Parts: sequence; C-alpha cells; structure tokens
Amino acid sequence: MKKSRYIFENQKTKDKKIDSELTISVVNTYFKFREFYEMAFEIYKDNNFWVAPLWVDFSGFFKSKNLFWRHAKTKLFNAYKGGKVVGRICATIDDLYINHINKKIGFFGFFECIKDKKVAKELLKAAEGWLKDNGMEEMHGPINGRVDIASGFVIKGFKTVPFLIGYYSHEYYNDFVKNYKMHKCIDLVSYIIDLTKPIPEKIKQKVKECEKKGIKIRNFSRLFFDREMKWWLKKFLAVFKDHWGYAPFSVKEIKTRFGIKELRWIIDSKLFLVAEYKGKPIGFRWTLPDYNLLFKDLKGKLGIRGIIYILKNRKKIDRGRFIVMGIDKEYQGKGIGTCMNYYNLVEMKKRGYKSAEYGWIDENNIGSRKAGEKLGGKLYKIYRVYKKKIYLKKQLIYKHIIHI
Repeated sequence: MKKSRYIFENQKTKDKKIDSELTISVVNTYFKFREFYEMAFEIYKDNNFWVAPLWVDFSGFFKSKNLFWRHAKTKLFNAYKGGKVVGRICATIDDLYINHINKKIGFFGFFECIKDKKVAKELLKAAEGWLKDNGMEEMHGPINGRVDIASGFVIKGFKTVPFLIGYYSHEYYNDFVKNYKMHKCIDLVSYIIDLTKPIPEKIKQKVKECEKKGIKIRNFSRLFFDREMKWWLKKFLAVFKDHWGYAPFSVKEIKTRFGIKELRWIIDSKLFLVAEYKGKPIGFRWTLPDYNLLFKDLKGKLGIRGIIYILKNRKKIDRGRFIVMGIDKEYQGKGIGTCMNYYNLVEMKKRGYKSAEYGWIDENNIGSRKAGEKLGGKLYKIYRVYKKKIYLKKQLIYKHIIHI
C-alpha cells in the first residue's frame, strides 16, 4: 500500500450535516486541505495586521514524514456553509506530551472562523468529540499541533503586525471559546523594546561586571557549523525542560523544528551569540531580524521569487525578535543573559532597528519577564490558552449519580 503524503489522507469518515446550510467535514484529501489553508485569506482579507503562514511551512507540518507524527495523531475539520468554507479546526493528540505530564490532554488549534457563533460551536464540538473518542479528559487550545508553532488567542495587542514566529487572531475568537464554556489555562506574554531610546545604564554596568568575571561573548560560527551544532542542540533541548508545554522530543526531531534545519542559511551570526567561560560554551542567545515584515508581502508564497524578494529587501527590516536563550544552570543568575541581550541591542541599534520583541514568555516565568523589563521592555501583547474538561461516559454517569 502506497504511503500517504499527508497524515490526514484517506481517513474514513462521514460529513456531519448540522442543518440545511451548515456541514462539518473531515479533511482527508489534498483538495480539502488546500481549502483548510486558503480559507484564512478570506477571514483576514480586510485585516492589515495578519501575516499569512508560508504554504511550505504550513503544509510541511502535516506531511507524513514529519517526525512529530511518530508520536502524535490529528484530525482536521472544515465547516461549509452554502458550499463555502467558513471555518476550520484541528484536533491533535501528542503521546509524548501526555506521557510527560501524565494527563490525558488533547489540543485544538489552527482555528479560523467567520463571525458566527453556531459555526464556531460546531467546530469546537467536532474537535472535542474526536478527542473524547480517543480517551482525552481535557481539551486545551488554541495550540497549533505543537506549542512552538503557535499558541493562544490574542487578548491584547491587536493593532500590531506580529513579529517572526508570532501569531494573530480575531478578538471575537475569545468570545467563541468562552461561550463554549472554556476557561483560562495560561497567558503567554510578549514585551516590546523601543530601540530609539538609550540602553539603560544599569544594563551597561551589569555587562562590565559580567566580563570582569571572565565571561566572553562571541558570535555563533557559520564556518564551524557542525561543531557548533553538537553542543548547541543539547543546550537547546535543556532550555525547554522546565517550560510550559514541554515534551521530551529527540535531537533528531528537533533538527526538523524551529527552522533549525535551515539554520545554516537563515542564521544572522551577529545576532546569534554564544557565552563562554574558559573557552567552554555555557550559554547562547538566538535573535533574528523580523522577517515577518517581508513575509507579509509574500501572501503565503515563497518559491524562488519569494527568496529573491527577501534577499533584495532584508536590509529594509527595522525590527528584531529575541527567539530563545539558554544558560547552563550553574551559571544562571550571574548576569550572562543580560550581557548577551545587551550586545544584541547594540547590534540592532547599529542597523537602525526601531524596536524588538522579547517573548513570548509563560506568564509564570518571572525571571524571564523581569529580564525583559530590565531591557526597557513594555508588556504589549498577550496570548491566552483556554481549557475545558471532557467528560467521558463513565464520568457523566458518576456526575449524574452525585447530582441525584
């Protein structure tokens, strides 16, 4: 039997007719998947802030060869009204995540919908139903398959184009999930740093103190890329162990995530910094120019023309994005992160960048939040992930008995 190109292909199911106009249909063909992707363009056609996801990334996530599907499964749904796609949703179960947290939690994500409560309700119901059929006890979302792709509906910061790896959603989506009896799970916050202002003097002093202790900051070396990757991948994995949404994925899988596969080509070595002590790497700070400013013009299409467009216009980028930082535990709290952040800010100011985003950060990660504030960051964007209990049949019976 020929292996399916996409994880959702050939799933056997029947369409669910809600009424004379509305139908919820499982995505199990390439044609339906294209509809799943393209309907978002209609949803945001009058929105100046949405950035279309690149088709190559969007479709690549759902390909069967994606190592994520070795430990996860999914079901995609389209909502049709009058024969036109008016909404979509994806339900995902990640066994690695479930085994790690020891809770049966499934996700809904990739949610888009017209301003219609009934359509939204039926989409959420379809996702919850599939999670329930597969033994899940809670539904969290929006989480687009994995936490690192996109998580949460925007609840603050609607009037800005999201930075690289950022996410946009309509304000009314929050009303949809609240009406569906979903409640706050966690908030993910982002800070904006005004680079037209001077770097705080306290930061400069911290840098001097750090360097006096023998800490050296250098650029990530493209020339010795393979050698750099050996130590960096291990540290990269270690960074996420204590973070919300973490799942213990392998080094082999991580090479296919976060853009790491293309890192050799997209890395900006003057913004990708390495902290060393006695010649040994003890930390890193990965920062990138905000390519979203260019991706917005591509309207989801990359290809050769898109690549040429980016190469020709990348010097026009005037924003940066702090992606991720990791420091060995024994060296944390010694100002090393502040030191790397400082040199990132200096480089971005040299380039004439006007602002930088610091985030997103789990709202409970006080250390990272304070670090962003020390750099002059102001809280400007909040994403909210919601949750809902899923009652299985035996739980419903028990609940009924207790009520009696």
